[in-house]
Amino acid sequence: MHLSDYLNIMASSGGKQQTGEGVNRYDGGLIQALSQPLPFSTWIRNGLSLLLLLAAVVGFWRPLVLLFSLTQQEEHYSHIVLIPCLSLYVLYLHRKTINASREWSPWLGLLVIGLGAWCDWSADAAIFSPDQLSMTILALVLMCWGIFLSCFGVTLFRKVLFGLLFLLFIVPLPFFLLDAIIGFLQRSSTEATALLFSILGVPVFRQGFVFSLSNFSIHVAEECSGIRSALSLIITSLVAGYFFLRTPWTKMGLVVVVVPLAIVKNAFRIVGLSLLANYVDPTFITDSALHRSGGIPLFLASLVVLLSLAWLLRRFEEKFGHFPQKERILS
Repeated sequence: MHLSDYLNIMASSGGKQQTGEGVNRYDGGLIQALSQPLPFSTWIRNGLSLLLLLAAVVGFWRPLVLLFSLTQQEEHYSHIVLIPCLSLYVLYLHRKTINASREWSPWLGLLVIGLGAWCDWSADAAIFSPDQLSMTILALVLMCWGIFLSCFGVTLFRKVLFGLLFLLFIVPLPFFLLDAIIGFLQRSSTEATALLFSILGVPVFRQGFVFSLSNFSIHVAEECSGIRSALSLIITSLVAGYFFLRTPWTKMGLVVVVVPLAIVKNAFRIVGLSLLANYVDPTFITDSALHRSGGIPLFLASLVVLLSLAWLLRRFEEKFGHFPQKERILS
């Protein structure tokens, strides 16, 4: 190799390193500007954060009771009780980093807390009266974020961002969004059911959401949309992506697959119950344990498919060097 070639290579690598350092310096400078050194001990900081969190829970006690009642009344919100546990588990995994932190971001945290207070005021002022509980719980989530930012700083907030964003799943969906999702799943399940009947060669006459077989007719109602299992699969895909995958594309792909998977699962359930009601006994649809709980085996089968796909994506990342086999979940 000539000396000139060697100097060119060194100059090129030096430029790349300098550019990377510039980006890191900019990123670090921004974080440093938003964060401040902790002026007291971490014990005081931890105690203060717990007191503020307890005060937020007490202040939102009535909406939290209403939220718990909602989880008992509406099956598509039954997952809410597990969300705080999963978020706390993510924080627990980072407990050493959290305890070692020596910074906080009080002003940025107060800004987020103020945004939460505005959401709470908006709900009480009936500006969003149809979705008052949604706005109130969103206000609580924002205040929890603000408390964490104030006490632990931007760096830690970014480190545990998944666990904090995961709290958004405790917010009940606004009615307009819930209706849109249910309508989409209802229509998609109906189309998938029609396709499955056609593949199986079952003679059926369809009018909208109604399928008429030789001895029985079934209506794919909103209750048959499968929103509960769809939400559960989406949450599972996000958790699996966080713990087992690394690249954004594989995580996104795992979540995207959930939608058609939930629709196909629901279509199999509808077709299975329809055939049993038509050829065996109509009570399989009207009143049977299979109708009430028959979706559980199919949901478990969907989980197996989802986790198998996550495993395949993980192997794909390992093969192409995105995720070394010896690398820990938390880096």
